[in-house]
Amino acid sequence: MAKFVLLLKGGDFTRFSPEEMQKILEKYMNWVAKLKTEGRHHASEELNNTGAILETKNGRVVDGPFTESKETVGGFFLIEAKDLPEATRISSDCPHLLFDGVVEIREVIPH
Repeated sequence: MAKFVLLLKGGDFTRFSPEEMQKILEKYMNWVAKLKTEGRHHASEELNNTGAILETKNGRVVDGPFTESKETVGGFFLIEAKDLPEATRISSDCPHLLFDGVVEIREVIPH
C-alpha cells in the first residue's frame, strides 16, 4: 500500500457560528475515525494560518510573496491507499469539500 498526503486548501468557515463550527469539527473527527477504523489513517493536523514562504531570488533567500488565502494549506491528512484512484475515492468523502475547500492528493515517495 502507498501513502498519500491530502493537503487541505482554502475553505470558507467565516460564516459559521461557534456552535456550527463545533458540528463541522465533528464531521472531520468522524471522517478521521472512519479512516482509522479502516487502517488508513497515519497522521493529520490543522496548520496555523501564519508562517513563511521562502524562495531564492538573485541568490538571496526571501520571505514571500504570500500565497492567496484560497490556496493556503490549512491542514493535512496522511492516508494509505493502493493507488491514486483509490486515494481519490477515499478523499471524495473529506468534509473539507463541503465548505468550498480543495483537497490536493499527492503520493508520498519513500526514501
